[in-house]
Amino acid sequence: MNAVFSKRTWILLWICLILLNVIMRIPLTPHEIGYDSFLIHFVADSISTYGHAKWWIHPLSIVGLYPFSMASALPFYLSGISQVLPLAMEQAMWVAMTAIGIYSSFTAYLMAGAIKDDKIFKFITALVYSTSMGILILTTWSASGRGLFLVFLPLFIYFLIKSRFSKLKYILFTVVLFIFLLATHNLFYFLIPIFLSFVIALIISNIQIKLSNYYVGIVLLILFIVLYMQLSVEKVAMDTLIYSFARYIGVLGIFVIGGFIFILFKKNKSFEESFFIFILLFFVPILSISVYSKFFILPFAALLISYGIANLVRISQNRKGALFVMVIFIILSIGIAEFYQFGRTNIENENQYSQFWAEESTVNAGLWIKSYTNKLVYADSALLSLRILAYSGATMLSNSNVVYPIQDNLEDFNLSKRSPFSTLFYSEGPYHVDNQSGFNQWVWYKLRDEGLDGKWGWLAKAFDINYFIKNEKIVSVFLSSSEIQDNDKVFDNGDISIWNFRY
Repeated sequence: MNAVFSKRTWILLWICLILLNVIMRIPLTPHEIGYDSFLIHFVADSISTYGHAKWWIHPLSIVGLYPFSMASALPFYLSGISQVLPLAMEQAMWVAMTAIGIYSSFTAYLMAGAIKDDKIFKFITALVYSTSMGILILTTWSASGRGLFLVFLPLFIYFLIKSRFSKLKYILFTVVLFIFLLATHNLFYFLIPIFLSFVIALIISNIQIKLSNYYVGIVLLILFIVLYMQLSVEKVAMDTLIYSFARYIGVLGIFVIGGFIFILFKKNKSFEESFFIFILLFFVPILSISVYSKFFILPFAALLISYGIANLVRISQNRKGALFVMVIFIILSIGIAEFYQFGRTNIENENQYSQFWAEESTVNAGLWIKSYTNKLVYADSALLSLRILAYSGATMLSNSNVVYPIQDNLEDFNLSKRSPFSTLFYSEGPYHVDNQSGFNQWVWYKLRDEGLDGKWGWLAKAFDINYFIKNEKIVSVFLSSSEIQDNDKVFDNGDISIWNFRY
């Protein structure tokens, strides 16, 4: 299906794709959205403020595998954008994430080209990947390490394939990308099966075996089914799994099936296609861990969709009619993706307990804290606490451990090593903090659950909490004490109130 386009047409197609990526990421809310985004906002701001990463207390802190740390790539990227332009962190975040959203189309294009040198195939992959709901969610005014990881993952696969030709520059770029992804998100563990797939494909490519493509396809299909049924880490209902993937892949996900069947039974598979099949084989056992797999599957789903669309058009007797139907499907996919973008951030539903974005009332409360106090602040809502932290930078009792080294509130701690056979070794890191009781994070949870009148209420005074921030949309147990009077309220905008403890 390698069509011939004039240079002008090709440039126009790419301009349209770039504009589409920008338009689909135009903010629908007055402020940034997400959950972890606000913590990353604060951490990135701290780099700009102090000139270095204060949470780097151990080499493993760089990649977020040491207590009181987080992966560093995204905070440094956001801080750099904020300082260079210059922009406030919130505005810098939109620019930075929109830029990598656009960049995802180029990385997907390169990855597709390394597997199949066909312009239409590569362009479809770029279009599908950059406008998929999963990529949109992670690159629309929301700072997420997963988003940055997924944008650069196709580029890593591209360099890995190219390194097969033993060119030093490709090997060097592969190593550099691996280190970068290591410092981006703990999804880097998924790079291990990609490496293994590459090695196995290299071995197979050097073995001359003549087998029927039909029987090879049948064996592979059976192997996929067995791996899914027997080796999935946890069992999830098939309909739940399909819905989870469809939500992030989009309407065009129906072409995954056609692309999958095609590549299984394809004659004379290239090294790259064999590599791709082995990646899918390694990936099958962890499909049911949808928390991560629904994102990690995106670049491979985009490739399968491209195979499916390209082959349907190629075998169709009415080529123009088939192209027209494909265009309708693509428009439908983009429309539904944008519908979910709007539905996720519907600003009409402002009375619900917790919006997906930072409301104006929260931002104003954060700015008040920033302007009028330098005392210790506490909020018993985890999300509100992160948002106030992002917009105020105030010294806070927080449920996020990375905050404490940044604000110089980190006490002495004792560590023990986790076993490599423990899942926590890979999800939380090789070290465990033994003396968590009495730490600030521990205190945050005790005060949230029991309040000032509870067993641990004395901790508020012991830690010298001066201000309490209350979400007026929810019932809080923290202020149940009769000792707190109305005249202790120093700020109230209807949604957020701030109380001053006058010990």
